[in-house]
Amino acid sequence: MKFTLMQSDLQKALHLVVSVVPTKSTLPILETVLLDAQPKGGLTLTATDLDISVRAQHGADVKEGGRVAVSARRFFDVVRELPEQEVALEGDESGLTLSCGSGRYRFVGATVEDFPSLPEIAAEREVGLDPRKLERLIRRTLYAVSTDETRPELTGVFLEVREQELRMVATNGHRLARAGLQGNFNSKREMLLPPKALNQLLRLMSDFEGEVDVSGTKNYARFVLGETQLYSRMLEGPFPDYDRVIPKSNPLQAIIRRNDLIASLRRILVLSDSQTRQVRMVLDDKQLRVLAEYQGAGEASEEIPVEYEGEKLTIGYNGGYLLEMLKTFDGERVEMRFQSEVSAGTFQPADEEPEESLLCLIMPLRLPEAG
Repeated sequence: MKFTLMQSDLQKALHLVVSVVPTKSTLPILETVLLDAQPKGGLTLTATDLDISVRAQHGADVKEGGRVAVSARRFFDVVRELPEQEVALEGDESGLTLSCGSGRYRFVGATVEDFPSLPEIAAEREVGLDPRKLERLIRRTLYAVSTDETRPELTGVFLEVREQELRMVATNGHRLARAGLQGNFNSKREMLLPPKALNQLLRLMSDFEGEVDVSGTKNYARFVLGETQLYSRMLEGPFPDYDRVIPKSNPLQAIIRRNDLIASLRRILVLSDSQTRQVRMVLDDKQLRVLAEYQGAGEASEEIPVEYEGEKLTIGYNGGYLLEMLKTFDGERVEMRFQSEVSAGTFQPADEEPEESLLCLIMPLRLPEAG
């Protein structure tokens, strides 16, 4: 192979793929990046850890085509320290030589045939999404996934495409976040995506303009961002029937200012149990009282005005869960709905964009008897 391109272009392309390369692997080939240069196709870079793969294409002046796999970290570390000028690369499967200005660098090649192939997925897209809206869906649900590996179906985010709505749902069994986007998707698809893949997708979308094309097979999902493609192995399901656990009727409704509740929880949680992070919420006529007590640390209590005229309710929650949830909300007001001190409460923005929806559920904690 023999090709040239600007240092900034090579660094940008490498930056897109190198983050999926494992720092240490029992399979040395996974620590490499595959460079494929073709006269008509330019330069294609591919990296994988077997679960997640990223492929990025970039224009290059290719004199001779070929492929080579070299250490991803070493290659990237050299390229990003080069001056901003044209870079010449030449080599074959045995290795790659990089020339830039007066510098010359030789990288030993790995066996190209050992580099894992990417899954075959039909070229046509199934769903096209605005990257900013997809980012909101991810950030509104990703925090709620479980870290319990004994239930792998809860360690990912469930993406469900319906004819007129796309949903992302995450739960750990104690809390649930469901974010939706209305649209004419005219497709049906279910994917259970690992957080690692979604974090990579967020990274790739950070400065991407244009639509993200989503497609997949039974076992793999693919996200296409212009000349960059992200492949992810899906988690094994099935995902729980989340609609069944969402209360159909929580008659006690309260409206509260989001920033007031966030600020109060941040202060109150300082004096809560560091393990359970339990807070007591007492909802009464036009007032919410938030309390925490931890033996050996102290106690705290605050009152926040709310729009509420129902019966008095005392309920306990993991305050950390409440705080994480509220940070994903937009708007000034939050609608809270309850049925009793032992049933799940639901929370959602009181003022939401017409085409978007967000519903969160948190299971209550058993409160100790008041002394």
